[in-house]
Amino acid sequence: MKEWLLIETANQVEEVSVWLKLAKVMGIDTETTGLDPHTSRLRLIQIAVEGSATVIFDCFRILPEAADQLSAILTSQSVKVFQNAKFDLQFLRSENISVSGWIFDTMLAARLLRTSGGPRSAGLASLSRHYLDQELSKEEQKSDFSTELTKSQLDYAAKDAEILLELRHIMLDEIKKYHLVEAARLEFACVYAIASLEYDGIYLDRKKWLALQEETEKIRKDALAELYPYIGYPTVQLGMFNNDLIYGHNVNSSKQVLKMLNDNGIPVTSTSKHSLARYSEHPVVASLLKYRYASKALSSFLHSIPRQINRATGRLHPHYSQIGAWSGRMSCGGPNIQQIPRSRAFRQCFAAPSGRKLVIADYSQIELRVIAQISGDRRMIEAYRNGEDLHRLTAALILDEQMDKITKKQRQAAKAVNFGLVFGMGPSGLQAYARETYGVEMSAEEAELFKTRFFSAYRGVDAWHKDIQRNKPSVSRTLAGRKHIYSRDSGMSGRYNTPVQGSAADILKNALGMLYTVLKDTNTFIVAVIHDEIVLECDDTKAEETALLLRKTMEEAGSRYMKDVPVVAEACVADSWAEK
Repeated sequence: MKEWLLIETANQVEEVSVWLKLAKVMGIDTETTGLDPHTSRLRLIQIAVEGSATVIFDCFRILPEAADQLSAILTSQSVKVFQNAKFDLQFLRSENISVSGWIFDTMLAARLLRTSGGPRSAGLASLSRHYLDQELSKEEQKSDFSTELTKSQLDYAAKDAEILLELRHIMLDEIKKYHLVEAARLEFACVYAIASLEYDGIYLDRKKWLALQEETEKIRKDALAELYPYIGYPTVQLGMFNNDLIYGHNVNSSKQVLKMLNDNGIPVTSTSKHSLARYSEHPVVASLLKYRYASKALSSFLHSIPRQINRATGRLHPHYSQIGAWSGRMSCGGPNIQQIPRSRAFRQCFAAPSGRKLVIADYSQIELRVIAQISGDRRMIEAYRNGEDLHRLTAALILDEQMDKITKKQRQAAKAVNFGLVFGMGPSGLQAYARETYGVEMSAEEAELFKTRFFSAYRGVDAWHKDIQRNKPSVSRTLAGRKHIYSRDSGMSGRYNTPVQGSAADILKNALGMLYTVLKDTNTFIVAVIHDEIVLECDDTKAEETALLLRKTMEEAGSRYMKDVPVVAEACVADSWAEK
């Protein structure tokens, strides 16, 4: 381990900044008193450079006076190497310390390299073991950094920064070897946006949320009352410590609910939503589905989300896993904004504070556009180039009808056909998908006919499917070069879906990276990301120009990868998320 230098005065900061700003590469780490940048404090900043002692800044002693000096170091032209950069970026921001320039995030790099011989775990100790054959002690990680520092803590802090330089050297070679340079570029550029997104959070109208909670509790209570004739009216069972309500059937038990349904003439073998869909008009099924919806809404969202409002900011601060799925898609938690129900009642609670507006944009049919690009289907490509509605075109093709005579219901059926068949659904699966997702009934004969006509019309998609069926590739790449390896038991639908979903994720991440740059130092920030949708919050006087900027940036981001198919984003200005 190299020597380290502890900095405890502003004069010492000035002395080391002269040569730190000249470094080509910096390994940067932080130590904090907790995990929340809004309620915990930044204690140490460690910076390692080749050929010099690692510098450890004691932030308790030098901040806020040295914030500008530290910003000057961290906005230099050097490459900044972090492990989980979004965490460090948020704590640095909490102390008004700026960071800019190229980032290399060893955690994100590790997740990209998982499919190329890298370790499954992206923790620093795992990376050290795998790439450097070194055991890295993490014993001090959970020690108290808010008190007098020990030599052991300082040794640990310095080592975590130093090892980043060694890791970058090896991992960069691996990224180049496995042709992941472009995927790494967009991930590293995107991390600034994710850090900002988590730090700024999103506003929740608590009055509307409470009203929705009370309304949903009433819906659940009423639905349960409607089920009494089928599950049995509640009776009181006297207990030693309290009295319990007992029902003939437990409505939360799948086994008992199945018996209750069968006893009432509903011949299902499962209580899943899929199995019950065709019986949704039956009173007992309608009440059961209503009860389940209300129960899930209450347990998954309405009761838990208010408890996650940050006491310091009064906002929700979801955590985003930038590479949350093997495809490259992001995942979210604390709370999971991506799973908020699409109903107006829920989404109107996510609003703009007074004097502010939300600007909401999403990509139009991005996955179908990606399929057109990947498959090279000429008919799809020409339709998108001509600005045609692909769902309307598909309806005309499968129904043998003129496009201007297609009804709204027929277009809905075509949406099910487009999204179902491109990912490998058979006729029976298409039937169920159309009913459950789009409320469209189609017979088995219609589903079979639509499938035949769809692949006759879109020969490029048909050829792409057949090529995958014939070769069963073990590896796929997104349009940005992200690599995915299929397991031995992976089916065809995954092979169709993964490169498409991953390419759409790449496009969105490219947009986020670009947005961070154009929005930096403005009073506009990203508040939510949901797969193909971005939500900004801005001053109401800037809303219209922000909408134009968002749409333009998203479309430009897509054009980097979509060379044959135009990418279209649709933006609007709103007071709440429900207005999109």
